Amino acid sequence: MNQPIPVYLPESGTSYPARPPLVPLPGAVNTQLSQTLPSGPVLSSDKPSNKRKSTEDHAPQAEVNLDDINVDGMVMDNCDQVRRKINRLIDSGAITKTAFAREIGVSAKSLNGFLGVHGPMNGAAFAAYDAAWEYFKKREIAGIKLPVKAPAKVPAAKKQKTATASASPTASTSAAAGTAASAATSEGQSTATARAASSGAVPDISDIVLPGEENDAVPVFDTCDEIRRKINAHLKKPGVTQAQFCRDVYAQLKGPSRPGKPFQGVQLARFRGMKGPLSGAKSSLYYGAYVFFEKVRIKEGKPKSKHRLDMEKQWDAEGIDREHDHRSL
Repeated sequence: MNQPIPVYLPESGTSYPARPPLVPLPGAVNTQLSQTLPSGPVLSSDKPSNKRKSTEDHAPQAEVNLDDINVDGMVMDNCDQVRRKINRLIDSGAITKTAFAREIGVSAKSLNGFLGVHGPMNGAAFAAYDAAWEYFKKREIAGIKLPVKAPAKVPAAKKQKTATASASPTASTSAAAGTAASAATSEGQSTATARAASSGAVPDISDIVLPGEENDAVPVFDTCDEIRRKINAHLKKPGVTQAQFCRDVYAQLKGPSRPGKPFQGVQLARFRGMKGPLSGAKSSLYYGAYVFFEKVRIKEGKPKSKHRLDMEKQWDAEGIDREHDHRSL
């Protein structure tokens, strides 16, 4: 057996035997070493490692295949609800109308025909109705939301003005808000309508009916140039698109002036490009735009403009003659 090696401690000047070295001798068993180890040692290779996770934890979930979703027997949305979803998708800029028709497997003619009618059950015979409903229903089940059009950017100068206004004293802000609310009430506007008008949103005009509207015979008292000026100003408002404006104008036509399908951007551009007080007077787009802006004026409680009053004096109760025009759409 090995002899203990003495250890000298200089502080005390005394030598103490040291622990025998744990080195096994040849041909012998080191019982001291075996006694110092705990029974049943856990080797490093037996320890569960936290540094390396199973590949199943990081495996990406499989993408949902819309073709695997079965919508047979489900209650279908009505035609107007499906049309609103289509228009929202197209207006967001995520896809064009032609590409959407190709996506749902129908012709552009079928899609345009479906979008060109109105009513909960009008358009149910078009193949685009069933295909579009199935497309949106499967996306809804898969948790895919419809895209939303990004709001228009606010100029830096307007942001600074808004920040300055918000930093004003509370009393001044309250006084200004009270004054604005009183003015809106005196003009016949509700608080919600005034707020919508200030943000550039189009108010709901569905409850306003003008005399002669059912036969597309509302007297017109704005020249074509005046309507073009109003269109240009309207399209500059935040959130207003040409496509939505064309649909709003088309919705004002009830009788014989109503074309077979909504107005297209090319028709709007052609009318806006004309010049002259009666250039485009025979166009149903001109008439529909006048009715639209007249309803907005009434809804917002605004008075008639000087131009409007002058035109009423110049023309009789039937309004501007829309039968004579040097050009037509």
